Order: sequence, then structure tokens, then C-alpha cells
Amino acid sequence: MASRKHTRILWLGFNEVKEEIKFRPLKDRYLEGEFTAMFEPFPFPSSDPEPLLEVPFKARMNDTEGKPREYSLDQALSWGYGLDSESSLSFPAYYVDGEGQQTLFCLKVVFNTEKVEPDHYCKQAIRRLLADANFYGHHLRDVAGTLVPRHYGVWRAKTGEWGGTVLCSVTEWGGVTSDKVAAKKRDTTMVKKAIGRTIERLHNHSIHHNQLRHAGQVHHLLVRFDKTDAGTITRCFVVDFSKAAKVPCARNLPILPIDADVYDGPAGKGCNEARSVTYLLGMSKPEVDMSPSSNMCRAIRFCERYSAQHPSLDNAAVMVVQRHHFFSDEPPLEPDITFGFRPDGKVVFDVTDSDSVVKRLPEVYVESLVS
Repeated sequence: MASRKHTRILWLGFNEVKEEIKFRPLKDRYLEGEFTAMFEPFPFPSSDPEPLLEVPFKARMNDTEGKPREYSLDQALSWGYGLDSESSLSFPAYYVDGEGQQTLFCLKVVFNTEKVEPDHYCKQAIRRLLADANFYGHHLRDVAGTLVPRHYGVWRAKTGEWGGTVLCSVTEWGGVTSDKVAAKKRDTTMVKKAIGRTIERLHNHSIHHNQLRHAGQVHHLLVRFDKTDAGTITRCFVVDFSKAAKVPCARNLPILPIDADVYDGPAGKGCNEARSVTYLLGMSKPEVDMSPSSNMCRAIRFCERYSAQHPSLDNAAVMVVQRHHFFSDEPPLEPDITFGFRPDGKVVFDVTDSDSVVKRLPEVYVESLVS
């Protein structure tokens, strides 16, 4: 797919009656500035020559404690010189096709970009929006739509006195923050496990978010409940990769409710971000004293010995096998991986996966590695 830089958007302004912003992506595209990345094509039907996104004007932005706040139109339009923040404003947006079906999107917008002084901390919002899109274009397209929302691009538009020069990114709607799910008393244990699995799968691709260290950052973890003919599917997405990095993961336990203190003892080794997420989701039990015969210690021992026997394997492969043997009641990390068993009853893994995360795992008698 060819890379593109910017697409001109025509902003039609604020509709005082319906209280919504409407804008259309124009067909003509132009190249401008230093930003380059690759994004997904909009999922608009070819039968609609002028698709329209509609944005109910409920501007949200995270405060200094990471809590979302709503802003009026006047407040939002003063971003950059009256409303100061390192965060962009977020809007839900929707597209309605000819049959009345809605497709949800998320817009991140910064107004008055030309008015922000170079050394002003509001400039961080602009840098973060571009850095997030840039990381997506280079590292996240393989997991788009499964672990992260699809990203449709970044635009710059001049709106005159209305909002100045506006920078806007458009992504797939990822859902609501995990703390909102807890507030509505949904099945939070199931949701927490799904979030942990999403983080683990990102780590299997060596993608570290680097903004999941404290409670004020849980807004980066989104949950969406998709209704299908077979029932409701819980999906989790991670957003804002403006500070992310490609780093191999060294975790030695899954992000699940575990009988261990993730910051002490054998479980205290490994991946800092995995430990932080386990703790933030309330799935660590600091009061538990892990004995060498406990399932947690056996699982950690297996990782160490399996890795030592097969130093060419990366940690993603090792964690896939560990989860299958020690946490088999949980959904597998990589659904396309299959496991084999020997007729003599010994558990043997012969795993082949077409994905790049795990190519092939050597056969192993698990019991010989956990004693």
C-alpha cells in the first residue's frame, strides 16, 4: 500500500441546532509537512461518493490525573491559548450508510495549532498525536482491528476564525475505558482477563506501550462489547502509542489473576509493564507466600529451563507453551496455534503457527522441566 501524508478535510462548522460538527473528506489529496505514515482505507461503501462523518459535540479530554472531562464548544475551541493541555480532544463520530447502519469512529483533534508557541507544553499534544500515528504506520498494522483500533489517517485543515488550523486523526471506535466497565458492574474479572491477554499478545509482537504504570493511565485500555448472532463478544483495544517502543518481552507469568506478588520473589523478575498491568487490574495477591511446589513457581521454573534448553526461541513462544500447560482453563494467547500430544501420555508440544510470532516450538516433555 502506498504511503500518504495528509488528506484535506472540509470542515462545515458547528451546527447550532443539532449540536454536531460535520465534515467530509475531499477526494483531492495533497502532500505537506514532515509526517509520513501508512494507514487503513476508510470502510465507506463505493456507492457513497461523498461520505459524511457526524460528530455529536461532546468533547472529552483527560485532566492531569488521567480522568476524562467534558468541555463545551467554547472551551474546546480555545484549546492552545485558553484551554491548555498536553492532551488532544476526543470525539465519538459516526457514519450512516444508505441502509441506516452506523459505523463508529474516534476523532482526536487539536485546534489552533498555529497559535501554540514552540516551547509551550500544549505542543506535546501535537507531537503525541503525530507520534501515535507514526508508530501505528510502522509497527501496528499487523494487529489493527484485533489488538489496536484501525487508524485511518491524520489530517490538517484551516478553518479560519472558527478553530484555526486543526489537526485531526481518525481511528476505529475502540470502546469505553475499563474503569467505566467496572462502574457499570459488568463481568469485570472476564474483562480484566481479556485486557491482560491483549497486552500479552502485543508483547508477543515486542510492542511495549510505556504508559501503563499507574491508575491515571487506565484510559489507554478500552473495552467494546460487539453484538453478534452468536451473542456478545468482549473485545479489548489499547490506544495512544505516542511513547511506545519495540522491545522484546521478558515476562515469566501471564497477566491473569495469580497467586503471587508480582513485585516480589520469583514473580518479581521479568517484564515491568506486564507486572504493572497485572497490579493495575487488581490481579496480584501480595499476601501469598509462594512455595517451590506452587503452580506459580513451577510455571516460572518451566520458562527458565525451556528457554535454557532452546536459546533460539524468543519469550513469546515460551509463554504460549507455559499458558497451555499451566493455565489451560484460559483462552490461548494465539488462537491459530495447535498443540500435539504423544500416545504415551506425556505432554508434548509440537507447535506450528503461520504468524511471525511463533514459527515452531521444539517438542518437550513438560514434566521434566518443572520438577
